[in-house]
Amino acid sequence: MKILSVYPYLTISSAALLINGKIVSASCEERFNRNKMSTAFPINAINWCLGNNNLSFEDLDLITVPWNPQRNINDASYRWSSEMRWRGEMITNIPLYLSRMMNTNPSSEFFQSFYKNKVKISYYDHHLCHAAFGYYNSKFSNADILVVDGRGEEDTCFTGYVSNNKFIKTGSVAYPHSIGIFYSSMTNFLGFNPGTDEWKVMSLASYSKSTNRYDKLLEDLIYLTSEGFEVNLSYFDYYNFDRKKFLFNKKLLNLLGPNRKLNEKINLKHIQIAGALQRLFEKAMYHMVRITKKRGKFSNLIISGGAAMNSVFNGKLEKYNIYKDTHISFAPDDSGVTIGAAYYGYYKNKRIKNKNEITDNFYGPSYSDANIKKILDNFKIKYKKSKNIYFETARHLSDGKIIGWFQDKMEFGQRALGNRSILCDPRKKNFQDKVNKAVKFRESFRPFAPAILHEKANDVFEKPKQRNVFFMERVYKIKKKWQKIIPAVTHIDGTGRPQTVNKDIHKKFYNLIKEFYKITDVPVLLNTSFNLNGEPIVMKPEDAIRTFYSCGLDILVIGNYILRK
Repeated sequence: MKILSVYPYLTISSAALLINGKIVSASCEERFNRNKMSTAFPINAINWCLGNNNLSFEDLDLITVPWNPQRNINDASYRWSSEMRWRGEMITNIPLYLSRMMNTNPSSEFFQSFYKNKVKISYYDHHLCHAAFGYYNSKFSNADILVVDGRGEEDTCFTGYVSNNKFIKTGSVAYPHSIGIFYSSMTNFLGFNPGTDEWKVMSLASYSKSTNRYDKLLEDLIYLTSEGFEVNLSYFDYYNFDRKKFLFNKKLLNLLGPNRKLNEKINLKHIQIAGALQRLFEKAMYHMVRITKKRGKFSNLIISGGAAMNSVFNGKLEKYNIYKDTHISFAPDDSGVTIGAAYYGYYKNKRIKNKNEITDNFYGPSYSDANIKKILDNFKIKYKKSKNIYFETARHLSDGKIIGWFQDKMEFGQRALGNRSILCDPRKKNFQDKVNKAVKFRESFRPFAPAILHEKANDVFEKPKQRNVFFMERVYKIKKKWQKIIPAVTHIDGTGRPQTVNKDIHKKFYNLIKEFYKITDVPVLLNTSFNLNGEPIVMKPEDAIRTFYSCGLDILVIGNYILRK
């Protein structure tokens, strides 16, 4: 069975292709059109998913969409700047776009077949697709489920459980009461871009080491209830987004004082508000976890939705001791709902056998050495082909070089996990500032992730011994001894967001870190996504080459080829 899943317009556009229960290709549209967080109809991603598997639309059994526009028919909005003017139009707009891609006329028999169920399109509830993404990527057969994001069609939270492939909803929180948009509104107040810069606020919050006067002031903004929570909407205008410049209003300014302007220098007030915000967010999320447990049936928990990108909260789940085990997969935000919809469309009438955890997210384009060599030769770029790419790269890293590392299939989602990465030596404290300023061109307070050999993770991090962190999804304390050894990946509060690299899952990246470990006795590399600030992660060799010559990278390793400036 072949299923194409399509998610256009709303947060970040993407497409995914599932064949016989397995995701074989998936990508966000931004990687192709080079427009970060693109919401354009994912024409390029769709064409690549089909072409990469030698398929056409006629070969498909089903097209899935992780949004149910029938629930928005009476909820028109002029916010959306694409051809689709409001969410209800997805019910006709998506078939229309697909018909254009097939070079068929909207009045033709083929286009009409969408409505005659010859070529079936299924629209699924957004939060159900978040839940399905988490479940089908997890190792659990039965689990409670919590979905928290900005909003779905009508709700902003979903509580429930899944048992042997059957999803049961136990509760929800209705829009406009939203933890996700509340956090975005405060991100807006702090002078960052709501919807994309929330992790900047999460990073900034770590500089606030204790409670302050803003913790008390923010308590009035969210009320925790037996059913979930309520946002004090008198402080916010996000539900009037068609008429307002900011997501907050004058009442919030009266409470907290002037908001930070774009590019204004960050001061103690901004740090303290960020800290108070993160603590309030964690309190609300902890409350929702407890409610999920009260309503649920199982000892394991799956968390999905954009709020599950908050790795600081995720790293504290074990300390709460509410569930025996928890799962958060590689793209719990809206990137992953296309995959969730494809899984749900496939499995909803099937039994699952031998369910295994998905431990990598390498679903994007890859390029052979022959492809890479042809591109380098066409550009007349000098290069060297390495006979031992791991040793040579590790030696350059130990010598203090900052390296762009481009290998195999591109990762899916917002995090680079060793195939489209920028790497450097974590032992040099000044490298955090250097990579931020000279390579990424971003704020100096933002931390970088430590990629560590799987078998060494418990030596370096204070984490549960059996916990794998394949996707940088949790923040843990770095042991004091190691904080001094790897300062470039140690955040201000002594924490780090690890990626545990397993030799059976990610052989090339593992081999590189292993070689670095042999040279330095440090089993860790600084790993950040291969992109400049404001740009998507690089997808193809041309993207990597352009980025390499546009910033302070010293070396580009692309396949088995090494480029130097």
